[in-house]
Amino acid sequence: MPAAYLLDLYDTLVSTDWREWWAELQAITGASEEQLATAYERTRRERNAGAFESPEDEMRAVLSAGGIADPEGSLTAKLITAEEALGRNIYVYDDVLPTLETFRADDIRTAIVSNCNRGTRTIVERLGLDVAVDEVVLSCEVGATKPEEKIYRTALDALGVDASAAVFVDDQTAFCDGARAIGIDTRLIVRRDVAPYGGFAPTTNGHTVIGSLRDLT
Repeated sequence: MPAAYLLDLYDTLVSTDWREWWAELQAITGASEEQLATAYERTRRERNAGAFESPEDEMRAVLSAGGIADPEGSLTAKLITAEEALGRNIYVYDDVLPTLETFRADDIRTAIVSNCNRGTRTIVERLGLDVAVDEVVLSCEVGATKPEEKIYRTALDALGVDASAAVFVDDQTAFCDGARAIGIDTRLIVRRDVAPYGGFAPTTNGHTVIGSLRDLT
C-alpha cells in the first residue's frame, strides 16, 4: 500500500453540473457561448494561480477577456454571486468519504490537489473535505497549477512523503502525466456516469484506469 494519496477534487471527489453552470452564465451576461469560452479560457491560468487580488478583480478580468461590457459593475457582482451559488450545488460522490475513512484507519495520508480559483476553499470546507483529508493544496493558494512540478511537490512536502511512496488520482491524463514525471504512481479515474468539465481523457497514456475511488482499497 502507498503511504499517501494525492487526490484531484472536481470530477474526482465531487460532482458538479457544469453544463447548467455554463447556461446560467449565458443567462446572466447575455454573452454568446464563444465569448464566455474565450473569457474563461484566457483567464484560466491566472485565476487558478491566484493572480487576482479580489473576486471583483478576477471577474472584471473574465468579462474583459470575453469582450463583455460591464460599465456599472453589475455583471461583476452577479457573477460573483453565481459562483457562490455554484458552490452550494456541488456534492461529494458516494464512494469518497468511506474510502477516505479507510485510508485514515490504515494510516495512509491524503491530500486534495486541485486546480481552482479562490472560491474552492469555501466549497471544500462546506463539504467537510478539509477534515476528511490531511492536507488541502489549492493552485490559487500555492501559485502553481497541475501539471507543474511545484504543486505536486507542495502536496508531498505537506504530507511528509516521498514521490515514490505516493499515488496521484485525477480524471485528466495531462495532470497524471505531471505527477508521473516526478516519480509519483498514478491512477486515471473515469467515472462513466458523469460529464467532466474537461471532458473524458482522450487517451490513458499508460496510466492505470479506475472507475471509482473504491478501486484504491
